Amino acid sequence: MVEDRMCRPGPLDNRLRRWAAPPSRDLDALDILPGMHVVDLGAGVGYFATEVLRRLGPTGRLDLVDIDGENLAIARSRLGDDARVGFHIGSAATVPALPDADYDRVLLSLVLCCLADKDGAMETAWRLLRPGGRALVTFPRGALPSRRGRVVLRVTRARWRSLLARRPWLVRPTRRGWAVHRFLLEKPARPAGAAPNDAVAGGAATVHP
Repeated sequence: MVEDRMCRPGPLDNRLRRWAAPPSRDLDALDILPGMHVVDLGAGVGYFATEVLRRLGPTGRLDLVDIDGENLAIARSRLGDDARVGFHIGSAATVPALPDADYDRVLLSLVLCCLADKDGAMETAWRLLRPGGRALVTFPRGALPSRRGRVVLRVTRARWRSLLARRPWLVRPTRRGWAVHRFLLEKPARPAGAAPNDAVAGGAATVHP
């Protein structure tokens, strides 16, 4: 049975990552505005949290979800007693404690490549987003080796297309990554089938080579 890939704090936040992939790069794509509700599914040690909160302002809300309680404890220690932040221990694929259609933005950064239940994570993002809300999904272009030296949990082109096909996501233009695939998805404001749209589902979901 395939299990989720757990990450220690070091690879989640370090000088190299902040130099090569600063938090602002992904957050600029999400266009986070003051007062929004944002959830980071697979937040780790809170790599994006400080910058997200800066953009949200005093009336925004940020929920951090991670399966590793120790990583969330590090995030909590960094952020202190900020009333705008909620911490939730659990998999990105199953977060029943969070309300449906309550979030304007969802982060799924470098998470799918660590999950056995990738479909569940994408369903969670869909469930949590309000109509018109957006999700940023990133995953490595290559495969991640496990500690045993074997390839695990890779998001292939075919797998990504199958994940998109489950819901009528709109795929919005966003900046390409040299080391990661980066996709900006939008939950349609209209019910599926209300009007023709060529960007729905797999039609615009081309995985960049």
